[in-house]
Amino acid sequence: MMAHTIAESLIMPAAKILVRQVIGEEAAAKLDIVPLSNNTVKNRIEEMSVDIADQVIAGVKASKFGFSIQLDESTDVTKCCQLLVYVRFTQDNSVKTELLMSQDLPSTTRGKDIFNVVNDFFRLNDLDWGKLVGCTTDGAPSMLGRKSGFTAHVKAVSPHTTIVHCFIHRFALCAKVLPPNMLSCLQRVIKIVNFVKSSALNTRLFKRLCDDLSSDHTCLLYYTEVRWLSRGNATRRLFELREELLQFCKEKNHDFQTDLESKEYILRLAYLADIFEVLNNFNLWLQGPNRTVTEFISKLGAFVRKLDLWIKNVENNSYGMFKVMDALENKPNDDISKEIVCHLSQLKTELMHYFPDFACCAYSTNPFFVDPADVPVGTGEQEELIDIQADETAKAKHKECCPINFWLSMVSSYPTLACHAVPQLLIFPSTWECEQGFSAMVTIKSKTRNRLVAPGHDFRCAVSKVIPRIDQLVEKKQIHPSH
Repeated sequence: MMAHTIAESLIMPAAKILVRQVIGEEAAAKLDIVPLSNNTVKNRIEEMSVDIADQVIAGVKASKFGFSIQLDESTDVTKCCQLLVYVRFTQDNSVKTELLMSQDLPSTTRGKDIFNVVNDFFRLNDLDWGKLVGCTTDGAPSMLGRKSGFTAHVKAVSPHTTIVHCFIHRFALCAKVLPPNMLSCLQRVIKIVNFVKSSALNTRLFKRLCDDLSSDHTCLLYYTEVRWLSRGNATRRLFELREELLQFCKEKNHDFQTDLESKEYILRLAYLADIFEVLNNFNLWLQGPNRTVTEFISKLGAFVRKLDLWIKNVENNSYGMFKVMDALENKPNDDISKEIVCHLSQLKTELMHYFPDFACCAYSTNPFFVDPADVPVGTGEQEELIDIQADETAKAKHKECCPINFWLSMVSSYPTLACHAVPQLLIFPSTWECEQGFSAMVTIKSKTRNRLVAPGHDFRCAVSKVIPRIDQLVEKKQIHPSH
């Protein structure tokens, strides 16, 4: 993820100093024969990248249970559209998640254009669309369009493939719902933050005030709509600095002091800080590697049950689950209680709308609590399910590892169940890996390296977990090119 010239400008001088001090000047002079030019480093990176890609493609082809992909596209610093595709497959009784391809889209980014790029890569590397068990994308029309989106083209060549709209993106859409008064409170939060942060003088004065008052924080946090966690962070920070802000607005003689002196406004602000923290924690749980669709469905079911419980608690004037609001001396009146109940009900409705029942194997997560009568007849699943529920070794194994590794270890003993469960667990629940990849790409192709035409090789070496086979690459090199 560094400039190719770093070998000549930093690594070689440092190596010479070390060798000179430890061995001597004569040995240090021999380092000059090591080729470390810009082009040499570039070529070595390309060779390692190609080797990594070959290993990944070989693993995908050999995956017994098929593979799933997630893909997303974004624009880099030079306005070039970059497409990333990650793949999840099984290898050596374990699950691997790796970068499959990174490709720039020179013109339009329609669903057909994206599919053609991916299809060309599949055809070039002899990958079978028929082994694709899942495809996860964001909510862009070019991806999810029913007639001309990327997923529509995928369904045409692989009808059995499960299409997934990124769970993190869907959850963020659900979290946007707010009753009118709560929304008005949030908008005032944004205006207060912008009033302080948009002026350099106000920022310095507010920081000085917080320092004088020995506050825990000295600045507010911006709210940015595309940064889904910023809403909760900005609201919580403003609540914690509400006393300092009140004093600051009084000195500025600004009408924001009316809001900060209002007990109802502070109660609504406290509730928003509480509920947004809950939503942020759920969002953060969704992020990370090795997440599965079944895990999210279980977590979502538990969250919906919590919402039902919280609605009953609020109706009974119990607010212990909202720590910030419950710590206030003033308690919500009937109007605010109704607003809270309304918001929790709307949130539940949105979750049920965006996350309808997802078709999964009933036993993919835990086969020991599934009634054999609930699985298909005549496939052998019922009989194997009875056998595995009586297997004490399998029960102990299930407690030790995650569901997908458990089923991979059960392939030889219960092949029918494993062949149905593993493909479901291979499906990506979100496009988290792609978003993480774009963050790495920002570092590689930055404003100072914006002439880097194709960062694909640098990018693959930076983000891949596969180690290039250096010994094999070295054997192909000719040590003395003049001979």
